[in-house]
Amino acid sequence: MGVSPVTIHRDLERLAAEGLIERVHGGAKLSETERAVRTAWATRRPRNAAAKAQIAQRALEWIEDDSTIFIDSSTTCAALATALAARPVRSLTLVTNSPAIAAEMDHDGVHLIVAPGEVNQDLRMIGGRWTVEFLSELNFATAFVSALGLTAQAGLTTAQRAVADVLRTVRQVSARTIALVDSSKYGVRSLLPALAVDELDVLITDGDLPEVHRAELRDAGARLEIAGERAIRTS
Repeated sequence: MGVSPVTIHRDLERLAAEGLIERVHGGAKLSETERAVRTAWATRRPRNAAAKAQIAQRALEWIEDDSTIFIDSSTTCAALATALAARPVRSLTLVTNSPAIAAEMDHDGVHLIVAPGEVNQDLRMIGGRWTVEFLSELNFATAFVSALGLTAQAGLTTAQRAVADVLRTVRQVSARTIALVDSSKYGVRSLLPALAVDELDVLITDGDLPEVHRAELRDAGARLEIAGERAIRTS
């Protein structure tokens, strides 16, 4: 790894203090507790929970009764699904590639469809060729998506090919694509580009995003909405 033994021992001690690993003679091993229950999904879901909930409330304004929508497997979009489940809905068709959202959605007015494919247990995501083929044959009024990182130059980025493939596919079959991204992800540029800023119809984030970054996104073509601030919309 090109680092000193002192650095390695320091990092192992930090991981052990957080309960992620157990120190053993000569090194460390994954904590049995972490092996059983801690996934990327479980780690990410509570992060910036207040911002995600606020973004979800703004996103609800874009959902119309009697429409068909897609909600992806991100934890920010899971916050939207939670908010949707608590909202009066007469009739709505919801398609998702998230086993977690499917398991938690309990609403008589929501017709729930789960995309087929391979389940990534760590990300609580369904993806792969079957998923992409299934989604490519549908039509959505609105697709709600997110990603690991966001920059004005690279747009939405992810470390997973399956995530990028799903996002690109639903964008092609959706009348409107809305990204839900909390401000902590701005400036993060992950491995794979998924969607450029100007490919999104709306980008919703929270009020902690500094004005300079808001300007960068708008200059790149983003139609930006800030959760908690009054929306000014034009037809």
